[in-house]
Amino acid sequence: MNDRKKGGEARAKSLTPDERKAIAQVAASARWAKKEVATNLPKATHQGKMIVGEVELDCYVLEDGRRLIHKRGMAKALNLKSAGGNAFLRSMTRKGIGSELGQKLVQIIENPVIFKPLTMDSAHGYDAEVLVEVCKAIRRAHEGGKLTGSQEFLAVQAAVLLNAFAKVGVAALIDEATGFQEVRGPDALRLLVQQYIEAEKREWEKQFPDEYYDRLNELYGSKRMTRTSTGIVIQNRPQHFALFTRKYVYHPLENGAVLDELDQINPKIDRKGNRRARFHQHLSYDYGLQKLKRQMQEVMTLMAVSDSVGQFKRLFQKRFPQVGDQGDLGLD
Repeated sequence: MNDRKKGGEARAKSLTPDERKAIAQVAASARWAKKEVATNLPKATHQGKMIVGEVELDCYVLEDGRRLIHKRGMAKALNLKSAGGNAFLRSMTRKGIGSELGQKLVQIIENPVIFKPLTMDSAHGYDAEVLVEVCKAIRRAHEGGKLTGSQEFLAVQAAVLLNAFAKVGVAALIDEATGFQEVRGPDALRLLVQQYIEAEKREWEKQFPDEYYDRLNELYGSKRMTRTSTGIVIQNRPQHFALFTRKYVYHPLENGAVLDELDQINPKIDRKGNRRARFHQHLSYDYGLQKLKRQMQEVMTLMAVSDSVGQFKRLFQKRFPQVGDQGDLGLD
């Protein structure tokens, strides 16, 4: 028996019954306090894994709407050798990067959110935007020549992450990964839609490739090229192609919510249905356009394997069962 254990036993024997009872009550109170804290933790209502490049990050949506990334995920996202959450804290407070974080962000990193996931008692995490702000700080440190040789890999990974999701898109990526996008309320949806929209209309730039219209012509059995009234030969793009694009490319973006917003900010200006700009000119470059291109590629793939319009519609409904009845969406 070691001296420490002997001392403990000797002290216990020297205590009166009332003193031992008081110590036991204090210990019990401490245990109950811990249970009460765990009970009062903010709870996750949704959780999942967000894939960024080759990295899987555990992410959560709390009952108050906050989107979190697990503390371990912050280390994984930055390709730190140790995937532990403390590795992230240590790396961020070292000379070079720490000078670019700012006191407010340092305090946030030092005090992660303690919450209750769906599958364990408690966990530590950070608001999703913290990862983006950290990446921006790493970029500033790199540009200012503040990173050491052993920290240069952080600049590379930060650039990868910033390209993968700008601050405007992190919450939406978590909503997709956790399934929260299926149940979020009107306010959350409104905020998400704004991520698709650019405040200022961009200059026109071709977004739908010629191949898209070639496949539409094949699907409908129409000629690939046509001649204008002045004799110029151009790619055939009849008016009903615009309806198709509206119905199968634009409408699935947040189940019509993005299309509704585009209709409001870019309304028809005449009886022919013309608008002042193309819808894609109002989409944000880092998020909205990327979502549009992804949906367009899905549609092109379905067109390529369909022998008829009817088959395409059946395959589309099977691929996107969550998209509600679109009815007559009108011509774009």
